[in-house]
Amino acid sequence: MTDNGETRPRHRRVADAPTLRALTHPTRLALLEAIGLAGTLTATQASAAVGESPTACAYHLRMLGRLGFLEEAGGGHGRERPWRLAQTVISVDDDDDPASAEAAEALYATLTEHFIARIRAFLVNRNRYPEDVRAVTGANHSIAFATPEEFGELRAEIAGLLTRFTERIDPALRPPGSQPFEIVMFSHVLGMHSLDVPSGGTTPGADDEETLPDT
Repeated sequence: MTDNGETRPRHRRVADAPTLRALTHPTRLALLEAIGLAGTLTATQASAAVGESPTACAYHLRMLGRLGFLEEAGGGHGRERPWRLAQTVISVDDDDDPASAEAAEALYATLTEHFIARIRAFLVNRNRYPEDVRAVTGANHSIAFATPEEFGELRAEIAGLLTRFTERIDPALRPPGSQPFEIVMFSHVLGMHSLDVPSGGTTPGADDEETLPDT
C-alpha cells in the first residue's frame, strides 16, 4: 500500500529502448534488488549494500525514481530519504523496434551473467547452510516435449505459482524465519530442435550441410 492507502501496481512491462538501457546499468540493477530485499533504503544504506559511494547511489536512486521504478517512502532529506519499489514485478516485452530489441538483448545478457554468477556462488557455499535450506535448494532439470502453445500454458502456470509470495516484498508481511529464496527459470530449445526444420523433413547432417540455415 502507498502512504495514501492506494495499492501499488504489481506488474510493469518495459519495452522502450531508453528505459531498457537505463536498467542495464549494474548499479541500478543492484539497487533495485537491494531495495526489494530490504523494503526501503536510503542512499547511505544502499552504499553499504551495493558497494558504491553514497553520492553515486543517490544519483542512481533519483534516476530510478524518474524512470518510475522507485518512489520515495516518506521521511528523511537528501541522502537520508528512504526509497522503495514502485512495482513488485518488472518484465521486458519483446518489441519490433530494432533499438528496443537491441537494448532488451543487452539487458538479458547482463541479467543472465548476474544470475549465473550468483548461482555458482551459492553452490560453492551451499553446504554451509542449515539442512532445511539445503533440502529445498539446488538445481532441477527436466525436458518437456510440447508445442509452443502447450509450453506457453505451462510457463503461465509456473509464473502463477511463483506469485504466491509476491506481496512479501513488504517486510512487514514476511513471517519469522523467511529467507529470500530466488528462482531463476530459463526456457530454451535443445540442440538442432531449435532450427526451423520443415514438417516431415530430416535433421541436417554432415552430408547435407547446404541445407543448414545461414548464421
